[in-house]
Amino acid sequence: MLYNGCAGGEAMLFDCHTHSTNSDGKNTVEEMCASSLENALDGVMITDHADMNFYNERNTYSRIQNSIRDIQEAQEKYSGSLKVFKGIELGEYTISPQKAEEVLSLNCFDAVLCSIHFVPQAGWSLAYNRIDFHTAMPSEAEINEYLKLYFDLLSETVDAFDFDVLAHIHCPARYITGKYGRKSNVMLFEDKISEILEKIVKRNIALELNTLYIKDQDGKYNFSLDKILGMYKQLGGRMVTLGSDAHNKADVGRNFQQAAQLLKEQGFDRAYYYENRKPVSYPL
Repeated sequence: MLYNGCAGGEAMLFDCHTHSTNSDGKNTVEEMCASSLENALDGVMITDHADMNFYNERNTYSRIQNSIRDIQEAQEKYSGSLKVFKGIELGEYTISPQKAEEVLSLNCFDAVLCSIHFVPQAGWSLAYNRIDFHTAMPSEAEINEYLKLYFDLLSETVDAFDFDVLAHIHCPARYITGKYGRKSNVMLFEDKISEILEKIVKRNIALELNTLYIKDQDGKYNFSLDKILGMYKQLGGRMVTLGSDAHNKADVGRNFQQAAQLLKEQGFDRAYYYENRKPVSYPL
């Protein structure tokens, strides 16, 4: 069931993807919430990482418990002025479904995000945000093979568990191109992307528009996000969340105006946030 979160028609904005010091963020939950208010957001979801590849190493279960506690405290502090939601970004579910279900069994989240940060099939023990794509993959063919394996794993992961939002579908390109300036073209894998989008549409799962690096240096939309959103809409998708992927308070709500404009250009007039794992719509 969908709920209209803005009966009065006023413009609203919700950041549905942020991180705190309970994962790899630089600021506390309280600081992220304070920044959300300063940036005139109506709500923020803290989605600290639970990456299966690093589950034990990073004491993930305890960190997520701490995240939940801090979010609950923030909900009390900001009641009436800011909606604060409990989220989790579940990475690499298929690496360890048992551990993933352990943390999901906390069962108090407003939304579960699905993501991939690590592609073991590519032979790398590093997450892709730590791979130097200048030296590690000198040829375009190597980069394309990495992207192929990423989308294959993402498709497999989408089938594997119950989640609410597919996060940053284009994510490796943020580092290949956004950080290292290497050429990448995710639309070489248009068929696989279409397959993934069709799956989430059938299961009523939202697509995240991740606003980090949403534009290139020339002010143009990057990473074929416009094409991906168009494909999603053509397949019948209508639920899109906005997520800054902020790891510090300065980035909360980053590039949201550009993101809202991009959504409108692709025919979307509403965006979504989640509460108690139910999608709530609001006008852009």
